[in-house]
Amino acid sequence: MANYLRRAGKAASFRVARRLDRAALSRAHEVFYASNAWTQATWLGSQALKNPLDLWIYQEIMAETRPDVVIETGTYRGGSAHFLASVCDLLGSGEVVSIDIEPLRDDYPQHPRITYLAGRSSTDSEVLGEVRKRVEGRRTMIVLDSDHSQGHVEAELEAYAPLAPIGCYLIVEDSNIGQIRDDLMPGPLQAIEAFLAGRNDFEIDREREKFLLTFNPSGYLRRVR
Repeated sequence: MANYLRRAGKAASFRVARRLDRAALSRAHEVFYASNAWTQATWLGSQALKNPLDLWIYQEIMAETRPDVVIETGTYRGGSAHFLASVCDLLGSGEVVSIDIEPLRDDYPQHPRITYLAGRSSTDSEVLGEVRKRVEGRRTMIVLDSDHSQGHVEAELEAYAPLAPIGCYLIVEDSNIGQIRDDLMPGPLQAIEAFLAGRNDFEIDREREKFLLTFNPSGYLRRVR
């Protein structure tokens, strides 16, 4: 009986600790997001508007999977495209295609590995046709970071998922929105859940959330079949 009580006590303590850990992590995430420090993140002078911990994960994925091309939806100021191109430089191969609905800006970072498709939606049929031609037969990593409404993210997932070969990643950004802003719900996380329901060709790679403060919870999708 004494041993049973000790084991039960340890189990109860573990459950309480896990709840406290989740609460602490949630609070840390709220503080980090509200600080707006991530909005000031730049790469070689260009605003990236990313969580630097997620960018570190991107370079790990790229080093492991060696994509021939990285497709990014949502250019903003071009800092993340520049970062991805710089990683391609370090790896000695690869290119970046960045898509945005806004017209091409004069201050976008220029790099020989970056192609901007500006002024058109990521789900535009002509854009998708051009992207398909660029990635055909190539190892492709995809980062979705444009309109974060559930409907648009679902449309992006359906359109871009076939372009990711087995072993490569389809990444949905800002799935943390529901933790921060109720007014932006439903959003990317709900789109991910709807996309994964009833299919087994992609799985969530939780190892990519190892730094805990990710803006892409459940968003690192690896094609497995």
